[in-house]
Amino acid sequence: MTWQQELDDLVYDERQRTKAAEKRASEAETRADEEKSRADEEKSRADKYEKILKEHGLL
Repeated sequence: MTWQQELDDLVYDERQRTKAAEKRASEAETRADEEKSRADEEKSRADKYEKILKEHGLL
């Protein structure tokens, strides 16, 4: 194997690792967005229940 082939292989491997890291980062960002959405929904639900309890003098 020539040094040029070895260099090409190294570049290819590095690009594959970079693509994999970018994919993992994108997936992590998607999971974070989903978690934030769930947290927002839970806060909204808690606010709604708190309002109902206050209206009935239970809080």
